Amino acid sequence: MSYIDSYDHELIGRLGYLPLYRPLEVIAGEGWGGYDFSATPDNLILGGGSGEHPGLVVHHLPALATRFLYAQLSDAEEEILSTEDKDVVEDLYFTSDTLEFCGWQIADYANLHKMAQSEALMTPLAEGMTVETWLEQSLGELIWYALPDLNRHHSQLQRIFAPFHIAPTMRNIVIEPPGYPPCGGRTTENGRAKWGNVRWSKRV
Repeated sequence: MSYIDSYDHELIGRLGYLPLYRPLEVIAGEGWGGYDFSATPDNLILGGGSGEHPGLVVHHLPALATRFLYAQLSDAEEEILSTEDKDVVEDLYFTSDTLEFCGWQIADYANLHKMAQSEALMTPLAEGMTVETWLEQSLGELIWYALPDLNRHHSQLQRIFAPFHIAPTMRNIVIEPPGYPPCGGRTTENGRAKWGNVRWSKRV
């Protein structure tokens, strides 16, 4: 049992060997970077923490969606943006502290780098790209296409980027198809934990 299993959460999917979760309640753990991480329903979490894999808490989901979108603009397309729209995009794009590595050791970083290079992924880590950028692009794409309800700026970004051709460029998040018995995720009903809370199984 992992740290995340002590709290209600839903399983979103997997990025390589790391499960991707969304907490459904506030997790009041340690401070920034602490092994027993803190998180809210506004975050995503890679790895379940103690008992599974050190967690990586993803903050500021609209910023990641913005970075995914902005990376596809050419210089000429960027010039088309109005001053007001550029200000909105820049404010979101340059949001700091998006990735919180909680209790990670050097070996965990090395293994993540190796995983990101795997040809089993749809879009492995490209030469010259940092693992952090690769993570943000993979997750930003997911947030943009599949999790608009977690992006309070979705409608605004939709308007701003409507004139441009935006396409999925990563496709690295794997989800279980309909029909599979749900695995992972927890809710509490009548004071008892109920397992198998997969986000997409609720939409089938």
